[in-house]
Amino acid sequence: RDVCRRLIVGGRMTMTVGAIAVIISTFIGVIVGGVSGYKGGKLDNLLMRLTEIVYSIPFLTFCIILSRILGNSISELQRIILIMFILGFLSWPGIARLVRGSVLAEREQEFVTAAKALGVKEFGIIFRHILPNIITVIIVNATLDFATCMLTESSLSFIGFGVSEPNATWGNMLNGAQNGQVIENYWWRWVFPSLALGICTISINCVGDGLRDAIDPKSKER
Repeated sequence: RDVCRRLIVGGRMTMTVGAIAVIISTFIGVIVGGVSGYKGGKLDNLLMRLTEIVYSIPFLTFCIILSRILGNSISELQRIILIMFILGFLSWPGIARLVRGSVLAEREQEFVTAAKALGVKEFGIIFRHILPNIITVIIVNATLDFATCMLTESSLSFIGFGVSEPNATWGNMLNGAQNGQVIENYWWRWVFPSLALGICTISINCVGDGLRDAIDPKSKER
């Protein structure tokens, strides 16, 4: 029950869940948003309606119901993997909308017309020509989603439906400290996990802003 060691191990678990969920959501969101924005028409309407359906699913409620249904029928490792994939598959609508809007603006540019004239295939135009021009939007949104996924995983663990003990995460460390006596007499059990989660979230957002400024070709002009 060493608090320092549990902070380190819990941080690894929390950030791993957040990172894998963001990779899954970014991959799906870029493909859906890119194809939807470039193709337009009926396919665009179909993909956007699908995006709205996924966006309307309440994540916490869905995870709590699923956790109750599955109960003890799955192992702890399977539960962690399930949380990663559910987070990833329900978090992509936001980035899909952003990518779609950026692609709609970029597809009218002259370099896209030139690529079409050269006979470049549509997927080549989307992922080799348009995507590099909107990469800053994707990076910044992915870092924000990373922080959001970490907070969501911590929320699930805090209310007892995420990663459970003896595995440590910042969320279930806080869950073990929600007691009046612990809050008053053993303050280090909740202060340090709270600080770690807050500092990590702010740091990830700062990294995203720094990457945006480093990659954006217009940042030096500003």
